[in-house]
Amino acid sequence: MKKLFNIGSSIVVSAFSELRITGSYELLTLEPNLAIVKNGQYTVEVTGEELVVEKLGEELAVFSFEKMEKLSVIENNAEGPLYDA
Repeated sequence: MKKLFNIGSSIVVSAFSELRITGSYELLTLEPNLAIVKNGQYTVEVTGEELVVEKLGEELAVFSFEKMEKLSVIENNAEGPLYDA
């Protein structure tokens, strides 16, 4: 299937309970309370209670949590997190 538009990449956190990644990504780790995803030059690590995978598509990943506990965004080849909450 030919793609008509390049939508770019984005990482969005909604209401501190949902993580949505659009664009090409690589799922590195998926555990009951942890997801680690590489998106372009960034690696996103998110932990929380009751992780639910809402969607895993070619260019869309959506994870939701009952309670998001920690979110880290690390630039690949950098020394530590750019954002850590």
